[in-house]
Amino acid sequence: MDRLPENAALRRLVAKLYGTHLTARDQCLLDFRFAKAPTQAMLDQCLEQCDIEALGGNKGILLAYARREHPELVFSDYAGPRIDGLIRYFHFANTRTLAHFSRIGKALNQAGIPILLFKGAAMRTLRPGLPRPMGDADILIPADRIEEATRIGEGLGYLHTREESKHAVDFHTKNESAVDVHHSIFDPDRDYTAFHSGLFARATPTTAFGVDFLLPGREDLCFLVMANLTKNLREHTTLHSIYFSLEDCAWLQRERPLNWDIVREDARASGHEVETSLAAAFMNAAVPGLFPEPEELFPSLAGVEDFCNQVIFDEDYFLPRQRHCQAIRVVELKNEPWRHGSRILKFLVLKKLRGFPAFVRWYLAHKRGIVTDAF
Repeated sequence: MDRLPENAALRRLVAKLYGTHLTARDQCLLDFRFAKAPTQAMLDQCLEQCDIEALGGNKGILLAYARREHPELVFSDYAGPRIDGLIRYFHFANTRTLAHFSRIGKALNQAGIPILLFKGAAMRTLRPGLPRPMGDADILIPADRIEEATRIGEGLGYLHTREESKHAVDFHTKNESAVDVHHSIFDPDRDYTAFHSGLFARATPTTAFGVDFLLPGREDLCFLVMANLTKNLREHTTLHSIYFSLEDCAWLQRERPLNWDIVREDARASGHEVETSLAAAFMNAAVPGLFPEPEELFPSLAGVEDFCNQVIFDEDYFLPRQRHCQAIRVVELKNEPWRHGSRILKFLVLKKLRGFPAFVRWYLAHKRGIVTDAF
């Protein structure tokens, strides 16, 4: 199979992901929300195509922000109250999550454990009047304090699933999520000491919700949003975050331009240059000009095609097989062991081989009917 230029492979993947996760109605909403000078005609067209009830809160919150920022625009008697209700709903929904953060954070303060707040709770700190969906609060602490922090959370009565994550302890109650205490931003498959040190060094001491913590710089917050978006696109987790990821990154650039050198340094120090390029290209497809183009962010970047092949392989072949195997019931396996057993075996083989770029290239070429000796 002929190798694609790196940027061509990236843009082909972005086109695929865009077509999968964004509709014409979604784009209409984004065009209105991120217009430099939104007009009444643009709003009317948006509301005509985007029914408030059908949008759901994770998309409708963008209209709520627009209503707050542009009081001169007139929303219909039907849409206006519903949009205002979203702000109130997420404000009080966040209050429950932030109460857990306050309780755990105060205990960590007393123990002298440094806290760096990021993701949704950090954005809530920066713009308290514009809440957004937030499942839990995410904090980063020094890796050598995680055992102590775990004991503190347990002492406060929280449950956790530490064994399910290599990089965080998920504190929760029986009914709701509370705080993810990270000892690494990413799964520790490499040394992230320099990356974490940079985050802490550039952060600003802040007090909010009764807790003393460090608030990352805007460039660092933007990078973390981009990294999380790529993870969600790859793993099909919390895909609704696409919309407020765009909102967060646009808001972080409003007061002043970002220093993209810091974003590049975050990407290099964490080994996420390709993932950052994908996030920038995908977000620019949805909101043109939101980021520098990937070629500007990383003029020389290798490994893009292999990364894009991996995402397509997972999207089209690996993840569907995984979902299918997870749905197989024990009684079905007992009744038809060969049929279902062979499917599980094929999935396990793909899971073993998916880490080899040469195999992934060969597999995709085989599925496309292209003759290749790449594997």
